[in-house]
Amino acid sequence: MRSGCMPKLTPNFVFIPGFLVPEIDRGPYGPAGDGEETRAPLRPGQLAFLKRRIARGDFQAISITRYVLTAPVRDLNIPSPQFSSFSGKGFPVVEVRAFRALRYSKVAPEEMGEVSSPPYDVFTPAIRRAFYERHPLNIVRLIQGEILEGEDGDAGRVGRAVEYLENWRAGGEMTLDDAPALYPYRQRFSLPDGTRLERNAFFAVVKLEPYGAGEIHPHEQTFPKPKGYLFDLWGRSGAHLGPIFGFYDEHEETANKALKSADKGAPIADFEDDGVRHTLWRCDDAQVIALAQESLLDREVFIADGHHRYETSLDLRDAARADGAPEGAEADYTLMCLANVADPGMVILPTYRLLKKVSATTEDALAALAGKYDILEEAAPETGAGGLVAERLAALSRENGGASVFCLYDGGASVRYLIGRHGDGAGSVAEAVAALDVSRLHAEVVDGAFKASHEEGDITFTPDPELALSSARSGECAVALMLNPTPIESVCEIAKAGGKMPHKSTYFYPKIRTGLVVHAFAPPAGDSA
Repeated sequence: MRSGCMPKLTPNFVFIPGFLVPEIDRGPYGPAGDGEETRAPLRPGQLAFLKRRIARGDFQAISITRYVLTAPVRDLNIPSPQFSSFSGKGFPVVEVRAFRALRYSKVAPEEMGEVSSPPYDVFTPAIRRAFYERHPLNIVRLIQGEILEGEDGDAGRVGRAVEYLENWRAGGEMTLDDAPALYPYRQRFSLPDGTRLERNAFFAVVKLEPYGAGEIHPHEQTFPKPKGYLFDLWGRSGAHLGPIFGFYDEHEETANKALKSADKGAPIADFEDDGVRHTLWRCDDAQVIALAQESLLDREVFIADGHHRYETSLDLRDAARADGAPEGAEADYTLMCLANVADPGMVILPTYRLLKKVSATTEDALAALAGKYDILEEAAPETGAGGLVAERLAALSRENGGASVFCLYDGGASVRYLIGRHGDGAGSVAEAVAALDVSRLHAEVVDGAFKASHEEGDITFTPDPELALSSARSGECAVALMLNPTPIESVCEIAKAGGKMPHKSTYFYPKIRTGLVVHAFAPPAGDSA
């Protein structure tokens, strides 16, 4: 059968006019002769993939059952078994791949908390120093080394990080797994109100696509300075040292159910740190990997945490291609931890703002806000009862039809709840972003009413309601501003439309641990050619 010729239809095959579907069950793809027809049974995940694409209108099908009719493989110009692109009419897919992780090979599972850490971007100098002192192999030495006295810029600490990595690779402290795998990851934790939850995800590498060109969507603004540091560090290391946290919407939970089989084996990491129990397994079962890949093929992935890491990965891919790397090389993929939005443990906490320098008194700020907000004054909660404010914020929003509600506390005897008056509703993407609670808080309260300083360190953030209140009580900050969390539905809608939320709009909890797995895309992290 040649492209454009109508084949004889049978009840068990599908022909898609203008679009010939590759045989997707037997990769790697072998040669096919002119006129050859291949018929292959579809697994349920593959069948669901085709049905979803037809429902979305990507192509028209005459009939579909459990089989698919294909054209000669060579005519389709298929680059890989994940078929991320086709000749002729095509559509973007999310290409998830197993990989050979670079891991600590001499550290027991229960000791992995000693050598891993939170993401680099949550470090304060004190937290960084604590992880330095925790273990001589701690990943902090790679992801955010200290700048020594007399050093100007990042060159010194980047050089030391590369030297540490080279020494750890040479000494066998970090080694590459023998075969590609996916890495199922479970976190058990408590929310500030005491609710116990569990979140299941998995580490994989995902093919990089520029924003807007594929199915990977950002939701927050980024800044040049962190990307410059990461580009130098990751480029010289040859490794994506920290994972990007992404989430997808797949209510069947195919990937999680398939990967669940891995937790019957011994974990490769199992420890508790800062109230979160982290457990990691390794899965190299080909059928399980295929199911996980298929379940994400036509899903959209939203970046929860790690926008700077993703954009740096794109820059590194482009640099590798400029140096002659072929398409499909390791630098075309980046390290991600993927979770299903349907998972009960997929939680966004609010990020409270602590203002240290303001240019208006509380009374003047309230007067300026009176035209847009109803102001409710209540007694400040006792020490240790910060969770009551979080509950009150949620209740007031419900009682007022989903209105924006903020709590303002300056350390005195009262808290003030600001209940926003409803506007006309959002139309454009820009209006939708401007209508977010976090956007209104910054535009109307932080900048408009208080005219707060934005110098480095003058606004800090915390997801802990008690810490927010105690900071104002102690005078550590002038004003604590509290708000409700951004709904995950809003994150998805704005990201899909190409909008960007303000910095620190979301706090996905708990944070993904850094150092459990590393993706090596070039030496010295990876093997030499």
